[in-house]
Amino acid sequence: MKICKLRILFILTLTSFLYSSCDNRDTSKFPVSSLSYMEAENEVGGHSNLSDQKLEDVFNSKYKDHWFTWEGVIELVESDNVSISIDGSGLSDLMVYFADEKAGYDLKVGQKIKVCFVMTSPGGSFLSFGGEDAFIVKD
Repeated sequence: MKICKLRILFILTLTSFLYSSCDNRDTSKFPVSSLSYMEAENEVGGHSNLSDQKLEDVFNSKYKDHWFTWEGVIELVESDNVSISIDGSGLSDLMVYFADEKAGYDLKVGQKIKVCFVMTSPGGSFLSFGGEDAFIVKD
C-alpha cells in the first residue's frame, strides 16, 4: 500500500513539473530538461572540451528533442523567430522558431524574454543553440 501511494505521489509530482516548466503547456511529447544555458554551453557548446563524437552523443542523448526554458535579451527578431543573448555578451546564444508563426510580431530588440522550446541543434563558438516549437513564457 505504501509503495502504491509513493508511485501516485511520484506521478503527480512529475506531471506537475512537466506542465509547470513551460507555462502550463503540454510538454509530454518530449522530455523536459532543467539544464541552464551555461550548463549546456560548458558541456556541448563553445566551452566544451569533449571530442567531436562524444559531444554529438551527449547532445543527442541529453539535449536534442528536450524542452528547455531559457531567458535573455532579444538580439534579432522576426515574426516567426527570435535570437537571444543569454550570457550578456551581445552575441546570439539561442535562436528559436515559434510554434505560432506570428508570436514575434510585437517583440522588440533589447527586450527581455523567456522562452520554452524544443532543442534542435547545439551551439558552438560562433553558432547559437537552435530550437523550435518555442513559445513565450509569461512570469
